[in-house]
Amino acid sequence: SSCGKYCLCASCSLPPSLTMDQSRPVPLAEALTNTAVRNAVLENVQRSVVLNLPTREKVGMHLIGIVLSICAGAANAIAFTTFKYYVSHVSGSSTAIGLRMEGLQKPGDVLIVVELVFYFIVGSVIAGLIIPSATMKMGQARYELVLFLVAAMELVCWMHNLRYPEMLAAAMGLQNAM
Repeated sequence: SSCGKYCLCASCSLPPSLTMDQSRPVPLAEALTNTAVRNAVLENVQRSVVLNLPTREKVGMHLIGIVLSICAGAANAIAFTTFKYYVSHVSGSSTAIGLRMEGLQKPGDVLIVVELVFYFIVGSVIAGLIIPSATMKMGQARYELVLFLVAAMELVCWMHNLRYPEMLAAAMGLQNAM
């Protein structure tokens, strides 16, 4: 076949009974007796099942989740190198609160870490108010608004030379709650 593996055009080498003769349409049952036709139909059906809308949405949401996780990790790493505090992972901040209260880390910085956790929670609550459901509903929830707010808050933080870790913590809370 010159066009492709399962081409059905007249120029390809199909059995004489299945050539694309314009004068006589080929019944489906007759066409399916040909292995090449059966394989072509099967391949297209399998492709349509794999690439149906719900599957594409699921794959897309997983890819978006991966990208957002990378962004949160990058924001957390930048915040830690700048402020010596975590902004995107509450578990790290909670651990820091406990260690600082016990004097195992800089004990004077407990309130700053508590404040960052508070702003993270505020960001999560705001996202919960914008996206009220716990399930993914493409086209029905306002994910774009939450992502816009995350981007705007991060931009404000970066434009002010990272002087506002609270803004970054709230942005990470927004993103995490999605």
